Amino acid sequence: MDARLNELMAALPEEQSSEAGFSREQLQEIFAEMSLRPVPTGSVHRFCSVSELSAQVALAYAALWIRGWFADAGAKERRAMETNLRLGVKIFRRLGYLRGALMKVGQTAGNMPHIFPAQIADTLDRLHFEAPPMHYSLIREVLSNELGGDPEEIFQSFEKEAFSAASIGQVHRAKLKSGKLVAVKVQYPGIARTVEADFRTLNGLVQPLRLGKDWESLKTQLSDIHHMIKLEVDYVHEAKSLRRVRVLFEGEADFVVPKVYDEYSTGRVLTMDFIPGLHLPEFLATQPPQDLRNRFGTKLFYSWHRMHAARMNYADPQSGNYLFMDDGRLGLIDFGCVQKFNDEEFELLRLGYRIDRGDESAIRELLRLSCNATAADFGNQEYMGLINESIRWQKEPVLHEGPFDFGDEEYLKRGVAWFAGLVAKRYTRSHPMWAYFHRSSFGVKALLLRLRAQVDMRDMPLQQWWNSE
Repeated sequence: MDARLNELMAALPEEQSSEAGFSREQLQEIFAEMSLRPVPTGSVHRFCSVSELSAQVALAYAALWIRGWFADAGAKERRAMETNLRLGVKIFRRLGYLRGALMKVGQTAGNMPHIFPAQIADTLDRLHFEAPPMHYSLIREVLSNELGGDPEEIFQSFEKEAFSAASIGQVHRAKLKSGKLVAVKVQYPGIARTVEADFRTLNGLVQPLRLGKDWESLKTQLSDIHHMIKLEVDYVHEAKSLRRVRVLFEGEADFVVPKVYDEYSTGRVLTMDFIPGLHLPEFLATQPPQDLRNRFGTKLFYSWHRMHAARMNYADPQSGNYLFMDDGRLGLIDFGCVQKFNDEEFELLRLGYRIDRGDESAIRELLRLSCNATAADFGNQEYMGLINESIRWQKEPVLHEGPFDFGDEEYLKRGVAWFAGLVAKRYTRSHPMWAYFHRSSFGVKALLLRLRAQVDMRDMPLQQWWNSE
């Protein structure tokens, strides 16, 4: 088993074994077994699996609450931490087995420190690149079918053990016949069918909402999310996005974007340059000084904004998609989830940019075009209060004098609070493009929080980018 997975098992306290119902040795056996099991593709099987997991989580927290009646404050805190860690491992195990769209939900939770319990968030963050890999025998079949031969014949060398595994596929190091070191991303067998299965289930669950006034908007948003996730299992689309981003950052010395090797790539296999570097948890473990955190944070935020001005959204900014390199460069490595903006959507982005720069006259126009806002909406003080709160939050880093401290966790919490307020009040009517935009906005700011980075937006030529595109 991968050494990093052993570290996860080692984090499980010894005294939890009897309460959790499994020991560390049993967990190791479970994860080893998972590598041999194909991804379940049936809607009923996947739904029941998630339902069982939800029940286990609910029962665990109910038991924790009851036990808290008879414990002092210190014991309560210790038991809460143990429960969170135990549940984090359970969720990691179940989502690592299901993979696909359901595993992406776990990845999102893992990218939100201080929003979810730390033990759960830290454990689920590993789903970005440390999910239990599938056994080589299953992956070898995909490679043979897609590339027309065994890996040993096609490549000079091919490492059987994956060095990274996530929701859609896993990545192996290999060498081309030329000696070039590459990363070969191989899609899990049957993963495309899991996307369809999960969305059939989701569509059934949301049917009771069809009588609501915003049903058409919700249906369109879900359709757009479905479309985006389907694109993630199309490696031809990812290769196109990767090439486009590589051209965008060509000549930018601070960034590295891998080259695609078309002759070794298909719809289910993607071969690209191998980029050496550390993922965020590994980078933070080196205890980098503040100035280095700031430099990498600035590059991360810069790259996210630069893509917007080029009519793209790096829609899944998370710890598995960036590499912190020894020479100070930032590696951008995963482009399966890239949102492309058409003319209408790009104009909405421009309106948002004007608002961020302090042009409040654009607010009503943006709401009218994005949310079909009516006179009644503009007269709704609660609604407009939440909208104005969200605008203040979005533009705070842009208008701040000097470096903005993304390490202040209260900033992200305030953003989550206004978003939760909109959802709770059912003010969810909006253009479907904003679903992934907000996901990426929260994702990149969560990464900057974990970096404890301070970023000066005045160092970025935002005006030049938006005027030139």
